[in-house]
Order: sequence, then C-alpha cells, then structure tokens
Amino acid sequence: MVQNELKLVLFDLDGVILNSEPLHDHAKRRILMDSNVNEDLDLSWTVGKPSRLLWSKMKEMYGLVPSEDELEQLQYNYILEEMKEKNIQPSEGLIELLQWLKENKILIGLVSSSWGSFVHSVLDYYNIKHYFGYVIAGDDVERKKPFPDGYLKALELFSVSATNAIAIEDSKSGSEAAIAAQLKCIGYQNPTSGNQDLSKCYKVIDKLIQIKQIASEF
Repeated sequence: MVQNELKLVLFDLDGVILNSEPLHDHAKRRILMDSNVNEDLDLSWTVGKPSRLLWSKMKEMYGLVPSEDELEQLQYNYILEEMKEKNIQPSEGLIELLQWLKENKILIGLVSSSWGSFVHSVLDYYNIKHYFGYVIAGDDVERKKPFPDGYLKALELFSVSATNAIAIEDSKSGSEAAIAAQLKCIGYQNPTSGNQDLSKCYKVIDKLIQIKQIASEF
C-alpha cells in the first residue's frame, strides 16, 4: 500500500457541510436581544470556536441568567428552526462529493465543536448520516477546536494515519486543530464564514467538489 494514499476525508460541520455561520450569528443575536442586550456586537471572533466561549463572556459582561449550556442549547434550537423555516440546503457540491468518496472507497468522518445532538440533527435533516463512518462532536472530547483532540480521536477510531487523511475546514480555529493533528488541511473559503486566515492550510478551495481533484492527486 502506498504510504501517502488517501484513505480518509474528515469534514467540519459548520461552514462546510452547510453555510451555517450566518445561522449561528442570527441565533446568537436573537438570544442577546431576548436578554435585552441590544448593542451591535462584533461576533466574528466566535466563528469556528466553541459557542460556550461566547456565552461565558456574555454572562460575565451582561449578567445573563441562563447557564452556558442552556444558552448554547437555545442557540442550536434556533438554528434548526431557521434551517427548516428557510429550507436551508447543504453546501453546493457536498452530496456529489460524498457519493464520489463512497464510490472510491475513501472513508468519511466528521469532526465538529458543536454538540452531538445538534450535529446529528443536521445530518438527519439532510439524510446524510449514513455516509459518515464516525462522527466526533464537541462533547465527545475533552478539548474542542483549536485543540486537535477531535481529529486525533477520529484518526484513532478509523485506524488511519494522519499521512493518509485530509481535513476540510472553513475557519482559522478549525484549520489549527487539523494541522495540530498533523493532518493536511484543505481550507474551504466559504464567504459566509467571514474573513478567515487559512494561510497555513495545505491547499485552499472555494468549491467542495475540488476535493475530488485533490484526492486524485494525493
């Protein structure tokens, strides 16, 4: 077996499986408005990072009553509600790519910082869970991105070396996690994810279907 043969592709969820970063932003602002926080806050720093960081800071700054867990759960509930109301579709080219990877016997996994209940709800909504051999959510590991714990756990579960895998990430925090796990990280320039520094990625793409070419050349 060739050492650098591609055996595994690991997807991020938010900003990769679907353009959910605007949904996260809407949900966060809705919760803040419900809590009478009406300032026009810059939340761009939260992209790709655990939502708990935001809610911990907001509780400290504005004295929000619910716990961080309750606020994060409410955020996920609002996102799923908007997804269904607006019939939000998965990222362009995703289904075609998943089918191609499956046909070419390349393993598929998912590593997200979001809660497992939310991750699995999204996969169920799009009816794509069957493509993924393992799904690692934020509550499956001790440390979320930018730490590499999720990716290291995925490699262990799949029994695949980092040299035989790639990760697809749309954020600086996510790419740092993948690179820290010694993975080649493909930066997905999703305009809805804001201005993310993907300069340390192995390659940068603007369409998911470009992964087919990268896999063919691996």
